[in-house]
Amino acid sequence: MKESMKKIEEMMRLSISEVFEKMFFVFLEPLDDECNEYDMEAAIRFEGSINGEVRVLLSRDIAKTMIQNMLGLKEDEITAQRMEDCSKEAVNMICGNFLGKLDSTKVFKLSIPTFAGGGFIRPVPLGSMNQTPASAGMESTGIEPGENACRMDFDSDGGKVGVIIEID
Repeated sequence: MKESMKKIEEMMRLSISEVFEKMFFVFLEPLDDECNEYDMEAAIRFEGSINGEVRVLLSRDIAKTMIQNMLGLKEDEITAQRMEDCSKEAVNMICGNFLGKLDSTKVFKLSIPTFAGGGFIRPVPLGSMNQTPASAGMESTGIEPGENACRMDFDSDGGKVGVIIEID
């Protein structure tokens, strides 16, 4: 499984870059260290030839940048609802792009994206993904990548992004 997670991580990294560059005009640089300080999280589950969950963690600054670049809004036009909607759309697009790369011949069922935000978020430990972000204990510390999960953290001029994928 470790070898297949390496392949999954590579495909996910490509999907993240494509979505952020094409949809939000944001260019991400990988971080060597984990960032555990995010303001919001969007998650989506998928089922098909493999099952799992993708979580996107965002700083408030990157969410604002994404909205401004995608919708052409000014900072004073950005609402909490728009940040939630943009976060959910980002996780949906990243997951869809990833699954298309993983196996374009298979059909995957995606859940409705969930959102947690409005305050400081520390990612929950891997392995608790079957819970919604709000019920999983957002104040937990750190994430330990496992055999069935990987995590990537990024930085940009607009803020920080983290992505976690876990395969059931």
